Amino acid sequence: MKKYILFTAIATALFSACTESIDVKLPNSDKKIVIEGVIENGKGATVIITRTIPLFSSVSGSTITDLYVLDAKVYVSNGIITDTLTLAIDSFSSIGLVYRHPLGRPNPIIGVSGQNYSLRVVTSDGNVYSATTSIPYPIALDSVWWKPQPPEDSLGFANARLSDPSGLGNNYRWYSKRATKDRRFLAPFGATFDDKLIDGKQFEFAYTKAYDPTDSASSFENDIESERNYYKKSDTIYIKFCTLDRASKDFYSTFESALSSNGNPFASPTTILGNFDNGALGVWSGMGTSYDTIMPTP
Repeated sequence: MKKYILFTAIATALFSACTESIDVKLPNSDKKIVIEGVIENGKGATVIITRTIPLFSSVSGSTITDLYVLDAKVYVSNGIITDTLTLAIDSFSSIGLVYRHPLGRPNPIIGVSGQNYSLRVVTSDGNVYSATTSIPYPIALDSVWWKPQPPEDSLGFANARLSDPSGLGNNYRWYSKRATKDRRFLAPFGATFDDKLIDGKQFEFAYTKAYDPTDSASSFENDIESERNYYKKSDTIYIKFCTLDRASKDFYSTFESALSSNGNPFASPTTILGNFDNGALGVWSGMGTSYDTIMPTP
């Protein structure tokens, strides 16, 4: 026993002697502008503008002016007229603040399928960020329904059937919203896909329940563990199905890939592909949207 105690004491002394403090200084990364702009058929444009924060910074310790860009000049054009967007409170957006056409002011630009739109953002430091997009013609779902997931009979997934038109190049994104439970349309993981494997075919697919990281009332952490990822048969589910151009599809697909590898030290880094110039991150996306409703199952 004395030998073991002596060996432990010596080993402890040796390791203690070899220990030194290592002070790792991480470089300060420049803050970048992040822009998420969307224009849909039948609706005006909405644009969210934020700034990146350093990797190990605390969001809770940041001020609203550190995160949000509140003084930008934002212009949307359809090639004929230019619409100036202003900052407004929007409880249906992810952060509650968006640039949009002012209420009560005439002549807003409303999205039309088949047309091109440009977005120009001018920040207070004089930098200009631009992007262009188009709104594809919507490709509606054939049907939608709720289906139980055995062995459950009251919990299940949202199912849909789609007939993809012949000809490669169609890109899609799925959003859902539960009536009275979700304040905005949400995209579950893997919501974006193209028609490389389904060109000209009819096929069925299903999605799990989506969660809102900006709303504690419908977040993953606050959901009942046994009901996570499931819709209830009593849920009324609104579906927004979007047709995207290639640049929009590439952004959302690479964004989802980056999220899936977040925190995994063995995952390959993913570059998120945006469509803005001048170093801005994000996307200006045209969406051809159609809507469906899954009614509660008796």
